[in-house]
Parts: sequence; C-alpha cells; structure tokens
Amino acid sequence: MTGTDKKDKNDAVLQLVQKIIPPLHPTLHKGQAGRVGVLGGSGDYSGAPFFSAFGAMRFGADLAHVICEPEAGNVIKTYAPDLIVHGTLIESKGLKPAIEELKSVMERMHTLVIGPGLGRSEFMQGCAREALKLAKEMDIGIVIDADGLWLINKEPELVKDWPGACRVILTPNIMEFKRLCEALDLSSSNPEEKCAALAKRFGNVVIVQKGGEDRISHGRPLPPAFKVDGDTLVDSTQGGLKRVGGQGDILSGSTGTLLAWGRLWSQGTYESVGSPPDEELKEHVALLAAYGGSNFNRHLSRAGYKKMGRAMVTHDLLELIHPVYDEMFGAQQSKL
Repeated sequence: MTGTDKKDKNDAVLQLVQKIIPPLHPTLHKGQAGRVGVLGGSGDYSGAPFFSAFGAMRFGADLAHVICEPEAGNVIKTYAPDLIVHGTLIESKGLKPAIEELKSVMERMHTLVIGPGLGRSEFMQGCAREALKLAKEMDIGIVIDADGLWLINKEPELVKDWPGACRVILTPNIMEFKRLCEALDLSSSNPEEKCAALAKRFGNVVIVQKGGEDRISHGRPLPPAFKVDGDTLVDSTQGGLKRVGGQGDILSGSTGTLLAWGRLWSQGTYESVGSPPDEELKEHVALLAAYGGSNFNRHLSRAGYKKMGRAMVTHDLLELIHPVYDEMFGAQQSKL
C-alpha cells in the first residue's frame, strides 16, 4: 500500500470519528459532552491519573474525576483544581467501604479509565476488579491500560464476552499484548492477525495493539464506510521520536472521552443539536474511539517532539492538545 493509499484510508476513518464528536451548542448542558472517570493513583503514582484525567478535559470532556488512594489524591489536587479528585480508596478500611465509594462516584460516569497509576497491590487491584463488575451492571464504557491490564492478564474472564458492544477498550503496549496473548493461549504466529484474533478470543472487546504502528480491532468485519478490507485498522501515522512516560496516559484519557461521546451519540443524545446516530456505525463506536485516540496521540507526539525535541516531557503535550485537535478535527464553533 502506498503512502497516499494509507492517508486516504486514515482520512476515511477519521471522518467517521468526526461523526461521534458532539457539536458545541448552547442547549447542551454541563456533562452531556462526557463525564470521564479515572481509577488509579496509588501511593507511589500520582502523575499517571493526572495526565489521563486532565488529558481527557483538554481533549473536550466536560468533567473528569480521579478515584484514588488519599496519598495520591492530596498530590493530584495540587496539580489542577479542574479535576474532581476522590481520595477515598483507603486500604486500612478494607475493600467493602471502597466498593461503596466506587459505586457512588461511578453512577455519574459515562466512561471509566482503569489503570493509570493503579499499582499492583492486592487492595488497588481488588478495587479495579470491583469497578469492572460495577461497570458491567451500570452500562459504563471502559478503557483499560497500564496496571489495569495486569489484572486482566491474571483474570481475563473479567472482560470476556462483555454483554453488548461499544463498551470495552484495552490498550496494551508490546509486552502487555504479549502477556495477554499468553494468558488466552493465543498461538497464532502471524503478527498481522494477532490483534483481531485476541479481540475475537475476548469477545465484544476492542484491542489497541500499540507499537511502531498501532493495530486496532474488535475482531469483526468492518462495514463499507470504513473503506478497509478485513477486521483490523492499522495506524502508521508518524509520531514523535521521543518516548516519555505519560504519553499512554494521555491516550487513555482522550480515548475515554471519545468512547463517552460515541456511546452518547449512539444513544441519540446529540440528535437534537444536529448530530443523529448512524445505524450502521452504532456497533462500532468503541472501534472509532480507539482509532481516534490512537491517531490523535500520534499527531500529538509528533507535535511535541517538533517543538521540544529531546527535551519533550508529557506536560508539554498537554499544552498542545488543543492546537492538534483543531488541526485534525477542525475548530467547532458554537451555534449561537
């Protein structure tokens, strides 16, 4: 495939992503453009949940919550007053009170990102496990990254055959993807087919296989609107050359926002403001959210590297989210 062919296919998918983005309109009230939660932030890790949640807000979510241990919460509150921080996961009180706190906060969420700064302690992993059970009952969209994937690697049944489509996205890096394949006894030797094969093995889950190029699949054939043969989207957009901790957290936050938008769009929330759902695309909004997040973050990484070079850190990327978003999706004007 030539570079022009790849760009045409990327542009076609991004046009579909554009459909799920809510227009700015005075009749939409606070929260209708996405309420995103981030479950993470253990005692040693406060940066990751901040980048995920604040990245979601910079991308366009109305509200972002962080649910974390108090040691992380006290620090995150000093980073940005824009975030709603719940430092209510207290190990000394046990898991039962934590579950009640999770339920109370999750009732407000459209999407929950599980994993940034979560850590691998038995308590925090237990909180993630219970959050997944609650999300399944409460019909909340889920993005799982980082140490959230550590839990799925050990207990894949937590997301296998999740009821209903458009709800769960896993974003493993190279090693995390390898471990997931081993956990599900996936022996396929063709690397180009493994992403779709893993998605099929999970059932009703979107996989973002991060790497030199991102492979994204829900394991099902794509409708004609995607202009892609087969069951896998490939994003080979050039990113930056500097790899820094935190880039994946911004990916999870922007993907979580797109998933919230997509699910609200598919439910008809934006029909009154001129953005009705497309019946053909309803069952593919998680795939669109995953591709949109991947492509956006590759553009963002490239912009950060172009500006800062080797000095680039994740904080630099937060300031570039708006211009990169406008370049990709266009400045949306309010319909006043």
